Amino acid sequence: MQFDKFLVGRQPIFDREEKVFGYEFLFRKTGTDDRAEFFDPTTATSRVLVNIFQNFGIKSLTGDKKAFINIDESIIMQDVLDVLPKENLVLEIVETTKVTPEVIERVAAYYKEGYVFALDDFVLSAEYFNMFMPLFPFTEYLKVDMKENCLAKMDRVEKIFHGRHMMLLAEKVETRNDFTFAYESGFELYQGFFFEKPAVIQKKNIEPSKASILRILSHLAQNAEISDVESEFRLQPELTLKLLKLINTCSFCLRNEVSSIKHALNLIGRESMRKWLTIMLYAGNKGDHVKSTLLETAMLKAHVLEILTVKAFGEKSTALADAFFIGLLSHLDVILCVTKEELLEMISVKDNIKRAILYKDNDLGVLLALLDATDDVMSDVNQEYLDRFSLSEDDITQAKLEGLNWLADQQGIFESI
Repeated sequence: MQFDKFLVGRQPIFDREEKVFGYEFLFRKTGTDDRAEFFDPTTATSRVLVNIFQNFGIKSLTGDKKAFINIDESIIMQDVLDVLPKENLVLEIVETTKVTPEVIERVAAYYKEGYVFALDDFVLSAEYFNMFMPLFPFTEYLKVDMKENCLAKMDRVEKIFHGRHMMLLAEKVETRNDFTFAYESGFELYQGFFFEKPAVIQKKNIEPSKASILRILSHLAQNAEISDVESEFRLQPELTLKLLKLINTCSFCLRNEVSSIKHALNLIGRESMRKWLTIMLYAGNKGDHVKSTLLETAMLKAHVLEILTVKAFGEKSTALADAFFIGLLSHLDVILCVTKEELLEMISVKDNIKRAILYKDNDLGVLLALLDATDDVMSDVNQEYLDRFSLSEDDITQAKLEGLNWLADQQGIFESI
């Protein structure tokens, strides 16, 4: 499938319980140099969205969550929307949209057919109110940019829109403090990467079970005897049960159930054991939705990095196991409230893994940098990096979409930890 050099980004949207409510899909087109070329929503929707939804289906991209997609008057006045699914789709009318009588009439007609609309990047000013008020009766979500509105207005937003039956969504929520402010100001939904960036990283004691996992990972990295690994597990019986449950739930087409740590190591090997232990480090209390989201994000990055490694170096590459592991480690510092340097020291990782994560100056590190750049729609993708591995933007987009599809099949993992 061709994507005409489009890159896809996905930003989470949370509710007041910090559960993922939906995702906004962000699209951009890159030029031939290393500067990103941003483009109009018409191109993004008509040339990419239809392809994506028809080939992958909205459910494989979002699960049962909502997908928020940008549109403008060009899309509204075309027939593109007719081929998009209504279920779990939210159409964001961007702030540059020309609100003409024809556009209002068309939005009203789509609204009656069951399509759901949001107003994007709303600024709390008289100009915006006058411009977009005719669309208020058909708008279910109002997205207010925290960076474009003063805090005093943000604090009064619930009173301003009282009685209009629109869910208020705060955009660009980048820190825990941003989330708290928006929450207390009456917003019901929150978009951004605040869950990846703790307001303050504080030193704290690591839970005994997680400390044990870190020690075991260190043993595995140093090729310690199986007896040494087993000894560490004996100190944490609950950890042993959880790990065996996880491995059996997400079995590797094993004929027999794994019954002991020694059995598991002999059957699946050290690399796979390392993978499952790292996944377990993301486990939190039931209801800790931020940790679940971090695990989803890390697993997605791990699998996409794995796919790109195959594309770059082939299916028999020795870098494959390290690629997945690097992706899993990508958000673990946030979970454990330590720096990346401290985390890598704790588990005694190989030098190539350390360099990939900290400096991004080797092959896997460059692939990680490419992936990070495509996750942030405002970042540039370095064409030299793509050329280094004979990759295209299409390859990255395809890998990310395959990764989302794969993630949808991994629900057993989230239920087991």
